[in-house]
Amino acid sequence: MAILSMTGFGKSESMFEGAPCVIEVRSVNNRFLDISFKLPKNLCYLENTFKNLIKDKLVRGSIFLNISLGPQLSKNVSLSYNEALVEKFLKESSDLIRKYDINVPGKNTLDGIKISLDTLLSIPDVLQFNEVGVESKDLENHLLKELEKALDKVIEMRTQEGKNLKDDLSQRVSHLNQVLEEIETLEPMRIEVWKNKFKDRLKLLLKDSELDDVRLLQEACIMADKLDINEEITRFKSHNQLFLKALDEGGIQGKNLGFILQEMTREANTLGTKCQDAKIQALAIILKNEVESIREQSLNIA
Repeated sequence: MAILSMTGFGKSESMFEGAPCVIEVRSVNNRFLDISFKLPKNLCYLENTFKNLIKDKLVRGSIFLNISLGPQLSKNVSLSYNEALVEKFLKESSDLIRKYDINVPGKNTLDGIKISLDTLLSIPDVLQFNEVGVESKDLENHLLKELEKALDKVIEMRTQEGKNLKDDLSQRVSHLNQVLEEIETLEPMRIEVWKNKFKDRLKLLLKDSELDDVRLLQEACIMADKLDINEEITRFKSHNQLFLKALDEGGIQGKNLGFILQEMTREANTLGTKCQDAKIQALAIILKNEVESIREQSLNIA
């Protein structure tokens, strides 16, 4: 299975009963799966159906679905009003006027109070858009088929983007290994230099006092253990192998790669702190910068 990017775009253009139907799906990176819609009023009832189809096709990412219909289809909607809601509103308004003796301009009685159309239309849910009827099922089936085509194009683009990301990330990990090998070649020299400096400092402190070789060896071993970076190098290389293995396995690897990168950063920081060598510290900075670049790229992986 290939690595998948979270960046993709798919579009479907079709005709239904002589009217154009355009479906666009955009996808960008996100830690989770977040789906938003821009639908004609008469398609709002299909939102959950569309969402379930997208969930079956895509994992992770911010998904934006836009559907545009020709005027023939957009007008094909049954419009009505909530009669019970209107009557309840009028009754409650009349009760308020009676109970609190509210003055209504232009009214001499409380019965049959007049309410403007603007006031009624401002009531939430007073207008209702209903399903068209039997013919709406045909439109629904058509839209689902076209949405599936658009999603397939999104997956195709995400797959190609994933391949490009895999190639780039593999090269970057290869660079990490090269830097680690360079550090390994400097490591013996670093230890030898450190030993000589350590011995010279002790001689300077002790001056004419006799230097105990056993004690010197003990102290040197303690310091060498504190300054040893071989474990960090070994673990770093292991993380590199795990990272490349995850890329080869493919599928949904974004979170797994993020965890491996955290471990890489930890090893690079520890290595730079322990080495106490200017050349190796410079290489450790290169490691950290490269890991950060890899992290930014891997944020686009599903």
